[in-house]
Amino acid sequence: MPTRKCFLCGGEFQSGRRAHLGRQVKAWDIAVCDECYASQRGGIVPRVYPRLVEHLKARGIEPEYEAHGWIRWPLPD
Repeated sequence: MPTRKCFLCGGEFQSGRRAHLGRQVKAWDIAVCDECYASQRGGIVPRVYPRLVEHLKARGIEPEYEAHGWIRWPLPD
């Protein structure tokens, strides 16, 4: 079964016909495992994941922030 690498934690997760243990975030051009997505449901803390901030800036993507300054997940396609 094919695997993908989670952009946030760096771990591998299965992605294929029979297992979808993560998701593609097309708006940001990244993949994240279900565990990272679930644990960051309320938003992503920029200082914990500075690599994400750098990635978004490099692609000219302005993230949306919530009241605590956390990055909101983009709406699914």
